[in-house]
Amino acid sequence: MKHPIMIKHIIYCVFLSNSYTSLNAQPMTPHKRAHHQLVYNEAAKAIVMTTGSTPLDGGKSFKLFNDLWNFNGSKWTLAGTAGDERSGVMLAYDTKRRKIFSFGGFTEDNSSHAEFRVLENGVWKTLSDFPEMKAAEPGFVYDQHRDRMLSFGGSAGRGLVNNITWEWNGKSWKKIAGTGPEGRQAFMMVYDAKRRKTVVYGGMGTSPQETFTDTWEFDGSKWKKLSVSGPGPRMSAGFAYDSKRGLTILFGGMGATGMLGDTWSWDGKAWKKLADTGPAKRAMGYMAYDKARDRIVLFGGRLGWPNDADDTWEWDGKEWKEVK
Repeated sequence: MKHPIMIKHIIYCVFLSNSYTSLNAQPMTPHKRAHHQLVYNEAAKAIVMTTGSTPLDGGKSFKLFNDLWNFNGSKWTLAGTAGDERSGVMLAYDTKRRKIFSFGGFTEDNSSHAEFRVLENGVWKTLSDFPEMKAAEPGFVYDQHRDRMLSFGGSAGRGLVNNITWEWNGKSWKKIAGTGPEGRQAFMMVYDAKRRKTVVYGGMGTSPQETFTDTWEFDGSKWKKLSVSGPGPRMSAGFAYDSKRGLTILFGGMGATGMLGDTWSWDGKAWKKLADTGPAKRAMGYMAYDKARDRIVLFGGRLGWPNDADDTWEWDGKEWKEVK
């Protein structure tokens, strides 16, 4: 691995400072960041982005975020702030209740968290908070056919990764028995609505030297490791599920040779490279699929330590275009 120091800062950020005076003014567009999350709000027909962090002063300090942004296809609009400032949060949209949920995250005191929250009237409401579930950069999806929230993996702290699968039935969490993927963080996890399966790919273990290349699927009762070749070892890739085409789309991430900028699809049978051009190579170029406009939206990510991006791109199923 050629960039151990850079990778260390991608995943394990020690948040030293929470002050940055130039961020106090009302912004017109989101500030550059990584460790953020995007989700599509079907009720509002807009992409929602929140949380994340970015290094300041060459990495001497960090700024965490709790701002809420909406993207309508042409511009970002600040909707306010919600909850505490944190990074490594995962978001999922519940199509039955038509609400956004969040799980886990990492705060400036170097702590992973376990709050399971719902966004109501611009405020995060905590539904559960169990210490044994604490995780930063876990997998978190909504299984719309079974009406279940599913969480797997994530980092419980420095050098600690989870390997437990949890399921929320609307009232409580329960552990899923059986063998699943090895413990990991910073991996891809999406719900494939067409095939009614949750898909996991890649990620890292307790250190950047342990990077995964495996593909797993969960059918609602058990995990299955698939005998397929994938996009290669990578962590912190961008990912989204294209419900129109029934494809999981993966972009970039960090591999054995550094940052990546390729685009891949998974259809349930095979991984296929779709493009080598598009946004600059990066990790944590996180994405969400806009169903109304049939576009995958990408914002920001880490270009290389200590530089983050604040650009917006769209994938239309064939190529990437930057939204100026």
